[in-house]
Amino acid sequence: MPNGQIVEPFYVFEYSPWVNVVALTIFCFKKAWRCKFINYQFVFYLPINLFTNVKNMTSTISFDRVSDVYDATRALPPEISEQATDTILNIVSPTSETKFFEIGIGTGRIAVPIAKRGYSYTGIDISEKMLAELHRKLEGISHRLTAVKGDATALLFPDNSFDVGLTVHVFHLVSAWKQALAEIRRVLKPGSPYLYTHGTMDSNSANPNHNLILRQRWEDIIASYGYPLPRYGATEEEVLAELRAQDASLEIVIAAQWKSELTVSQSLENYQNRVYRPSWHLPDDIFVKAFNDLREWALEHYGSLDYGLSSDTNFRIIVVRNWA
Repeated sequence: MPNGQIVEPFYVFEYSPWVNVVALTIFCFKKAWRCKFINYQFVFYLPINLFTNVKNMTSTISFDRVSDVYDATRALPPEISEQATDTILNIVSPTSETKFFEIGIGTGRIAVPIAKRGYSYTGIDISEKMLAELHRKLEGISHRLTAVKGDATALLFPDNSFDVGLTVHVFHLVSAWKQALAEIRRVLKPGSPYLYTHGTMDSNSANPNHNLILRQRWEDIIASYGYPLPRYGATEEEVLAELRAQDASLEIVIAAQWKSELTVSQSLENYQNRVYRPSWHLPDDIFVKAFNDLREWALEHYGSLDYGLSSDTNFRIIVVRNWA
């Protein structure tokens, strides 16, 4: 695929008892882009616009709504980005022929620094707007990065296509995360390393992570209004348990460490602008009430909107080997 090409996503549609077996099978064999027989059932890879209301389609959360502020609120500081890139390259020892692959490439906060160093990099994301931000970053830069719009549970690549796999803060957003994990394993060459990161935040008991404290308070507030945070995908513990069950060896590497600085006011502004996913499912009227509760709690808890929320942050990578 040429640089910057965007491919329409395909979803996995599985047979279930609520449909007529014969009719569905004939229809899907005619329409399917690809078909597999997995776990005693046919799995059809169908164009996204083929069905409008199918119960068994996998769901993944898109970040279209925050694509324009994603880097401003979630990007790694420049020096930390370079440090994390150095660590990743030291882990995998790439050559000029090494092919990187990332699910949930987004705006390229991990991909772009690696691609700038000349390596081949392919990534997928379901958010077209996030990919547009990625393409903007690459304007005027020589690179070998291909951005593909697609579904993590139905990758459009042949078996054994890539040398290194990465996912950063993705599987908590993918309902069929085991299927996505299986797809990563399929497209990686035998013996390839897989770098898994569930998030970047770690707390220090001597210096608590105030971002996590605010997040927990927000979740408590919205739950009190009858809108608990929906769970879409996996916890880190579930992903690691699945990898261990598949006889993978796991190594924890701290790729970078830094201190993040925000005031109470700045953090509340991000909540008010609905930058974070835990507010996206709320009706507007409930959101207003919940935010006012959070602001009132923060003022009482911290005493001032100018209070500094200094937090220790780690970029932690789980290096998965003996798996692909």
